[in-house]
Amino acid sequence: MSENAHSAFPAAIRQAVAGEDLSVDQTSDLIDAMLRGEAGDDVVAELLLALRAKGESVSELVGAARAMRRHMTRIPHKHDVLLDTCGTGGSGSGTFNISTAVAIVAAASGVAVAKHGNRKATSRTGSADVLEELGVRIESDADAVAERLDAIGICFCFAAKLHPAMRHVVGVRRKLGVKTLFNLLGPLCNPAGATHQLLGTSSPDAQAKVAAAIAQLGTTRSFVIHASDGQDEVSLDGVTTAIEVQTEGKKTLTWSPQDFGLSPCTADALAAIDPAESASIISRIFAGEPGPTRDAVLAGTAAALLLVGKVANVGEGVTLAARSIDAGMATAKLEQLRG
Repeated sequence: MSENAHSAFPAAIRQAVAGEDLSVDQTSDLIDAMLRGEAGDDVVAELLLALRAKGESVSELVGAARAMRRHMTRIPHKHDVLLDTCGTGGSGSGTFNISTAVAIVAAASGVAVAKHGNRKATSRTGSADVLEELGVRIESDADAVAERLDAIGICFCFAAKLHPAMRHVVGVRRKLGVKTLFNLLGPLCNPAGATHQLLGTSSPDAQAKVAAAIAQLGTTRSFVIHASDGQDEVSLDGVTTAIEVQTEGKKTLTWSPQDFGLSPCTADALAAIDPAESASIISRIFAGEPGPTRDAVLAGTAAALLLVGKVANVGEGVTLAARSIDAGMATAKLEQLRG
């Protein structure tokens, strides 16, 4: 452990154990040390667990995100509006990869998308897992990802590939086996610098903290969402709350199934046991199969289209998303992404 880290980590651990939040700069320096491999596994684990027990603060999220952004491999592009549908995960809902399907349908509807994601951690299937199952080459290097984004208007930013410095903490995270500060950071560190984010969160507490962090980190416009049934997606079972974050401030939106003109459905109807089943569900939706899984993708895409200003309300968004699927444009976009 470096000399600076030798003193900084024990002090931060004591502070967190005492229930005191770390500052933005303090957290940023600590995460920097972790990502440079300058801190031992034991103190990294101790700090992450102390922050978890205290409850990670907005200042800690912002500081950690700024450090991670400094270390990530950036994806240059030509788009003024760029959407990401990456969420925090951790809801335990067991659904198929709705946000990944939403990303593809949104791209098919004319929105540039840089989908950030990783392999499964707390879920049965991660975005990287299902895209790999669908035939997408997820291990592309940064130049190939950038080229694809500019050429076809969608790319997949594989976190494991584009955040190489995370190799210094992956062992600790795996050994701990619990959610830590890093679980909230993925959506805050899109390598292509997404201007618009449809960002699902697993709890009202995480929703409020992530929204406050995004307000400091800056996007053009984001919807940070959580549903009353516990889903980290736009849900058709009860009410979905979205905290809209723009430079001029935050406000709260709510949607019910009636707003989308879609039938209510529970998360049970959206379940997938593994990436293969999730991929099969997405393929059938894109082939025109009706039902709750299609409706879930229509609702999520409608929110994404409203977010980027493509439609005036979510009802219009459902119509445009359905048209993109039924005209074969979602299937065609997936085929381009495979190429």
